[in-house]
This record gives sequence, structure tokens and C-alpha cells, in this order.
Amino acid sequence: MNKIIKLSLILLIAFAFTACKKEEVKPDTDTTDTTDQTEVVDTRPMDDGPICCNPEDLDNPDSLLSKRVIYFDFDQSTIRAEFRDIIALHGRYLSENPSARMTLEGHADERGSREYNLALGERRGNSVANLLGAEGASSSQINVVSYGEERPVATCSDESCWSQNRRAVIVYTAK
Repeated sequence: MNKIIKLSLILLIAFAFTACKKEEVKPDTDTTDTTDQTEVVDTRPMDDGPICCNPEDLDNPDSLLSKRVIYFDFDQSTIRAEFRDIIALHGRYLSENPSARMTLEGHADERGSREYNLALGERRGNSVANLLGAEGASSSQINVVSYGEERPVATCSDESCWSQNRRAVIVYTAK
């Protein structure tokens, strides 16, 4: 009986090793010549006109610059992907218009203590400011202020209202 158990164990181990054998990777046999496939890129500088946008675009409802509210997930200060292009465009606008100034107002919903929500609103404003800076905006153009839960846009106590209050608002103080 002992020999049967040992033999079964050996067969089980052998089976496990063969079952886990890696498949050999076959080399690419495509012999297409790619030496003549060079892409030409135009590296001439663009004209000195504005690359991004004009101050008039700030009030144009068809422009991304007219979008000035950035929403956040619950208890988060991470910029959602859907708002990155909007913030990037505002950053480029600031970099091309050095006299422009903005205030970033950070907000939170009613859940949490007053102190916690003030800190969360500040983190949200700073997250937007950091992304603006990555696009060339100067820190001297941006002022961050937190209102925490003190200035809600929706006052009911459910997720639909709370999601509207978790935001950072871009307010231009000089265009």
C-alpha cells in the first residue's frame, strides 16, 4: 500500500510539472523590410499668434473655457479623467495670458466635520492648481480658497445633491 501511495505521489508531481510547462514563443517570421518607412514630421515653429484661446472664449458657451466646475468623487481630491482636458485648457490660457488671474474655490458636501471639509475643499483646489501649473500656469496667477460645506449649490440630503457639492469652481478675477 505504501508503494502505491509513493507511486501516486510521484505521478501527481510529474503531471503537475507537465501541466505547467510554458509554451515556447515562436520568433516572428515576418520578413517585411521596414527600413524605408520613415515618417516626416514638420518641426517648424508655429506663428506667434495665440496657440490656445482668447479672453472672449471664457464667455463663449461653445468653448471648454466656459466650463468652470470640476466635480469630485466622495472624500476624494483626485481629478477625474473627464475634467483633465478642461483644466489643461485653463492652464494653457493662463500661460498665454500672464495678466489673467483666478481663484479656485474648493467645496465639500455636508458629510464630515467642518474642519475636515475645509481641508478637503483645500485639497481639491490644490489638485486643480497643480494640474494648471503642469500646463504652464504660474502659481502667482492662482489663489486657492476653501469653503468646505459652507456654500452648497444643492441643499437636499441625498447623493444627487452631495455629488453637486463636491466640487472646485474656477473664478477668473482678471482676464
